[in-house]
Amino acid sequence: MNKVRGSQTYILIPTHNRSDILCSTLAQIRAQLTEERTRVVVVDAGSTDGTRAKVLAKYPSVDLVDGHADMWWTATVNYGLKYIMKEACSGDHVLLMNDDIDLSHDTLIRLLEASIAEPKAIIGAVNLIQRSGELPKMYFCGGQYDLIFARHKANIPAGKPWVFPVSRFMETDYLFGRLLNIPVDAFELGCSFDDETFPQYCADEDFTYGAKLRGVKTLVDTKSVLYVNETTTAHFSLSFFKSGVRGVYNALTAFNSYYNWRQSWAFACRYARWPLIFFLCRYAIQFINDNVRRR
Repeated sequence: MNKVRGSQTYILIPTHNRSDILCSTLAQIRAQLTEERTRVVVVDAGSTDGTRAKVLAKYPSVDLVDGHADMWWTATVNYGLKYIMKEACSGDHVLLMNDDIDLSHDTLIRLLEASIAEPKAIIGAVNLIQRSGELPKMYFCGGQYDLIFARHKANIPAGKPWVFPVSRFMETDYLFGRLLNIPVDAFELGCSFDDETFPQYCADEDFTYGAKLRGVKTLVDTKSVLYVNETTTAHFSLSFFKSGVRGVYNALTAFNSYYNWRQSWAFACRYARWPLIFFLCRYAIQFINDNVRRR
């Protein structure tokens, strides 16, 4: 990649069988960003709900790339990145986003604004939960790893009512992939999504922490806010009281589970000082949280 030109933003959206939700997200994108400013690339991982026809009927300018039904999130993202990198130039950005998020009226505008202020950084949005009749609450705002005893420190604890901080940017060790602004130049430094080791969960954390270790700044932009869609988010728990033995087993083994032990062990082996201690501490903390503190 030796071409250079004015900065272009590619919006990359992986999707599978959520055509109506995807079209709603595309509408939110177009309400904020014009076709002249951005190029939208949707990778369809073998949908059977008419995604291609629905998307192109409403948004003909979208690049709809056909993937395969056996793709999980990370492979779908990599498929889209391969497509984008055929044309991307130094100075361009990839705005990676899920197909099921809800945006504030200026989320994408603020995130692109942030990328101008920090052009070499990987920048994520604040993830909030908005429930009827309640104030928005924190879901994710970055934090710092404890790679010994797994006592990670969140920038703002989950569940805390959301108030805009004084500082626009917060430093973080890792970011979630619901909405990320990634400079194309980061891929030239060797940053990549590992679809073999982390086919679903943990791929975004592995990517962003790996990038940080390569010298790429990783930030949360507190002006860029999204709302997590709880109805489409996979729900697993390590609580024996809520899920039973079978539910806990599923949480530990399902590919689309945050608690998947294989992916957690791979992450521990890759980054922790003492992988077994980190791994055992991580699950001890999670079991205590789900079975004692949240009963």
